[in-house]
Amino acid sequence: MHLLIIKKHKIMESVNKSIKLKRSIILLILAVAVFGCKKGSSPAPTPLTPGVSKVSFGVKAVNSTTPIALNSAFSTSAVAATPAIQFTAGIANISKFKLEAKTATRSVEIETKNLMNIDLFAITPAVVSATLDTGTYKEIEVRVELAQTADTSAIPLTLKGTFTAPDGSATPIELIVNQNLTIKAEAKNVVLHNTGDLSTIVMLHLDKIIAGITASDLAGATKTGGVIIISSASNAAIFNKISFNVENCGDTQVEQENGNDHGGNDGSNHN
Repeated sequence: MHLLIIKKHKIMESVNKSIKLKRSIILLILAVAVFGCKKGSSPAPTPLTPGVSKVSFGVKAVNSTTPIALNSAFSTSAVAATPAIQFTAGIANISKFKLEAKTATRSVEIETKNLMNIDLFAITPAVVSATLDTGTYKEIEVRVELAQTADTSAIPLTLKGTFTAPDGSATPIELIVNQNLTIKAEAKNVVLHNTGDLSTIVMLHLDKIIAGITASDLAGATKTGGVIIISSASNAAIFNKISFNVENCGDTQVEQENGNDHGGNDGSNHN
């Protein structure tokens, strides 16, 4: 009888140990599942790799063909064509190109000088390059500075094209801007990685340059050798309107080499 009790006791101990072992295995499996899912669902963000990237500067003209106001001086019955200016060529000589980039804690300035004979209608704009630290920039402001000069071969801004009058006739037109002006543009929230260079192109919106100029203004303009020349010395009233517009004609196209376009300051269509 005594032996039978001992044998039953050993059997119960064995059963209890087996139950405890199974419980431990189940708890271990649950712990692995819970912590494994948590780790996989919340990966740590990849920080920006410290370094530097190349930044290029350039200028380009856009919106080269612009309809202009008909003006009440023309009767609609005499209108044969939509009055417009089409610019076909342009050269800029820039005294200074300045970029100011601001992060949450600091400000960085980059300057380049004497960018000469820039073709504003080139398919690929001419650029100059500098370097900038990687990081997130809450604002990038670009300033294109034009300086008055006595050198007629280095006029700050020259545009050439054709004025189509309401009667359908076409007249060559030339705009010569030779004075001190600053064209400003900016972009917001630019993230600069060291995996791609940053292209900063100032877009000169030609439709903004001639804003407020009417067909009547140009039809009555003085011609020199059959050309409407608009400068401080020729057709000064039209020139004064245009020179005021020039400083407000720009916005930026900021784009990384990998194709991340950060846009401009006004969302204009860059045609």
